[in-house]
Amino acid sequence: MRRLLALAVLVSLMPTSNAETKNKADFSHNAEYRARYWWTQNPGGDENTLGTNSNFDHRFKLGTSFRASEKFSANFTLLHNATWGESAGVGAAGGTAGNDAENVVVVNEVYGNWMVSEDLSFRFGRQNFQIGDGSVMGVNDWEPNPYFFEGVAASYEMELGKFQPFAFKFRDYTTLQNSANKDAEQNAYGLSFDLKTMPEWMKTLNLHVIQVNGDAIRSADVGSDVQGLQGQDNLRYGLMAGFVYSMFDAKFWYAGHTGKNKHIAADGTKTEYDASGMMIQAEAGVNVENFMRSRFFVQYHQDSGDENINGNKHETYDSFFYEKHANAGLMDLFGWGNLTYITAGWTGKATDKTDVGLTYSMFSRTESGTNAASAKAGTAGVALFNGVTPASDDSKLGDEIDLWAEHHYDGGLSAVARLGYFSPGDYFKNATAGARSDNITQVMLEAKMTF
Repeated sequence: MRRLLALAVLVSLMPTSNAETKNKADFSHNAEYRARYWWTQNPGGDENTLGTNSNFDHRFKLGTSFRASEKFSANFTLLHNATWGESAGVGAAGGTAGNDAENVVVVNEVYGNWMVSEDLSFRFGRQNFQIGDGSVMGVNDWEPNPYFFEGVAASYEMELGKFQPFAFKFRDYTTLQNSANKDAEQNAYGLSFDLKTMPEWMKTLNLHVIQVNGDAIRSADVGSDVQGLQGQDNLRYGLMAGFVYSMFDAKFWYAGHTGKNKHIAADGTKTEYDASGMMIQAEAGVNVENFMRSRFFVQYHQDSGDENINGNKHETYDSFFYEKHANAGLMDLFGWGNLTYITAGWTGKATDKTDVGLTYSMFSRTESGTNAASAKAGTAGVALFNGVTPASDDSKLGDEIDLWAEHHYDGGLSAVARLGYFSPGDYFKNATAGARSDNITQVMLEAKMTF
């Protein structure tokens, strides 16, 4: 496999003139190198367990496009991610030590594209796919490994708008003993529509509908998240709209799902749960161009949670494949699902090439009764949640402040500096086990080169 990937990289870097001479085809390349330094004081909210934590990670992304003609093209994107010091090394006995995954180049995208006409095209294979601004299905490129979906997506544009039907296979289980089905699969079929003919005061309007079908597999987990991919028979739907009037702007999001979640326990017991959930989000902003091109905004988000996790219903909102870093605070301590928060913020331009911002967020559980669902950890919140058994009636998760600046240099280089500060709420302070009462400070420095 590694030899195949090395060959793919070599082919992508071959001189384009040779390919053009023999095949009358075009090769083009794009790449990105990104390095980040993290420093976190008290990452678990408990100074008795770990004082500080710091690490470097980096990512190299290489994209190569091959165009055979005006109608046919192909693309593949390779990724390498690593954290400094975790690479495989040589052990005392001559064997390897460390994490071999640090030395693997993965294929994030590989697809073919057929442009039937100027208005209609098809894309086949592994691909990034986004609906609207990514609040339901996004690329999630800020994370080390962006989402990818395997299947077929079409794009048809007309004067009214753009239609994007798609059919993706999330998983195809080959270990038959883990399933009651001979060919257990997880598939999604959907349609995204972006309106193009709009009045001046409307900036964007996206509608989507998705049918998710999945065979149940044997497991001990009864969770309803799509990443766990319990057997789902769910219909998803929603809209995103943006408005602009003079110096004011607003956005509105709604997403919901309804259907069944099917589960097979380790002993073979089959259960079906009624599943439903919803998410609403609204944002309003004021733009003050003569003051550092400033924008002041406030955002409200709420998604549903289970009132009774022991019942026969799954009511926690399934966040699907949303843009994680773009939501619920820049420290990434929380994920969607039984989450409510309010964010107030400011963004502006200190110079023509320097963007700055400041946000303040207040987080809480949507449902906080005796048997309500717990809150969900974000990509950087595992240490905070680890071992915590919260008091059943506490909903306040905490408050977060984020301050950041990004500078763009000539030649495709940009740098970001961010400071985050989180103060735990009663959900963590009053926990019956694993109480967390100490503040968390997070510093992130990033340099990114695109070429």
